[in-house]
Amino acid sequence: MASRGSTYGIIGAVRPARPVDELAAELGPGAVLRADRDDTTGYVTPARGPTGGPVDVVRPATTEEVRTVVRWAREHGTRVLAQGANSGLVGASTPPRHPGDLVVLSTERLRRGAVVDPVDRTAVVPAGLRRSELDELAAPHGLWFPIDLGADPSLGGMVATNTGGARMLRHGDVRRRTLGVEVVLADEAVSVLDTLRTFRKDNRGIDLTDVVVGSSGALGVVTRVAVDLAVRPDETACAWVPLRRAEDALVLLGHLERRLDPLLAAFEVVSAAALDAAATAGHPLDVGGAPWAALVEVAGPVGSGDALVAAAGSAPVDTSAALLLPPARAWAPRHSISEGLARAGTVVGHDVAVPRAALPALVSDTAAVVAAGWPEATFADFGHWGDGGVHLNVVFPHGHPVGDDVVDAVHDAVFAVAVEQHGGTFSAEHGIGPANAAWWRRTTPPVAVALRTSLRTACDPLGILGHPGLP
Repeated sequence: MASRGSTYGIIGAVRPARPVDELAAELGPGAVLRADRDDTTGYVTPARGPTGGPVDVVRPATTEEVRTVVRWAREHGTRVLAQGANSGLVGASTPPRHPGDLVVLSTERLRRGAVVDPVDRTAVVPAGLRRSELDELAAPHGLWFPIDLGADPSLGGMVATNTGGARMLRHGDVRRRTLGVEVVLADEAVSVLDTLRTFRKDNRGIDLTDVVVGSSGALGVVTRVAVDLAVRPDETACAWVPLRRAEDALVLLGHLERRLDPLLAAFEVVSAAALDAAATAGHPLDVGGAPWAALVEVAGPVGSGDALVAAAGSAPVDTSAALLLPPARAWAPRHSISEGLARAGTVVGHDVAVPRAALPALVSDTAAVVAAGWPEATFADFGHWGDGGVHLNVVFPHGHPVGDDVVDAVHDAVFAVAVEQHGGTFSAEHGIGPANAAWWRRTTPPVAVALRTSLRTACDPLGILGHPGLP
């Protein structure tokens, strides 16, 4: 690693030290990756969307080192984009194509000091720890962190975006499972907000933990998280139920909730187009040509599977073609849909939620809008109907040009159906990022904008935190 005064390229030419060199000297070896000499591809390549421009990456390993980075950024007027596992789908965790004076602050080295308390059924973990790693730590105690996602995000990223997942119906979202946070602010003192606690009842007024959860890194850099764990079930059982009408999904859901609550852990509805994508990714599922299929999961004591069979057998819709499968086999098609869609072409994805009763009409109306506006595209819907969420994907075939103007037009059309026609939201669980920030501005009342602005100013008066495309 070169230091100040080192020569580069032409002998005798001295390259002036850049401001980031100061961080490299203070944080030590491996803490700074420079865009012009190190491989930073993984930090600028999102899970979905355009690749960002070249940026330096800083990787602090402690809360105090995060404070060092933020203090340095304030002094130099440099924007800090906090990044966890970079698995988000709305562009908030990767730099823009023309990043300007910006560094990525990766939390991947914030990994030390995880503690699981089996008596309290809680854990305090560093922000860089992955969800799968927390589950590995909790498993010997018969516990787990029950937020199920197709990706393997970091805990800090999950808090910043308030992820939901397939089992939100049973276990809630990250806000429901977060007991406290440690966050480095960008105020004059570079303060540390510490609400870490492992007790569940605390009624002392405004809960700042809830304010931080879902803030997309705009208020501070999350460094540690206290979470509420769940007991691992003794038995989990799954079934795929072919459906001839979208409305039948809600009839089945209502019946199962009445018969199985609280055993019902997940209720997913997947269209035929999405199942076709899963098949191309290596996980075919034969539902007899039905236009939709519901994936039902129950979890609880021994006998939960028998309860599912009995409840499905008495449903007021036809369940005679239901497929009972081991959980891993049952979830494989569902988790491979995104991979299959990406193989099919360019995916313009939408993560929306509406009142559950509006889901059939939402899917039908969106399909009609896509067919009328972009007949060359495939519409594939799937998602968490149990909590009102659904992913509406518009897939353009490979070779078909999909510029920013097309992406924006598709977003506007689909979001309009969800928000303006059906009273829903344009962001069910993916958070706010460049992909949907325009709709935040369009739909957020002025009083909410003013309050958010005041809060951000208090935590970050210079405006150096978060993606520059965020509101």
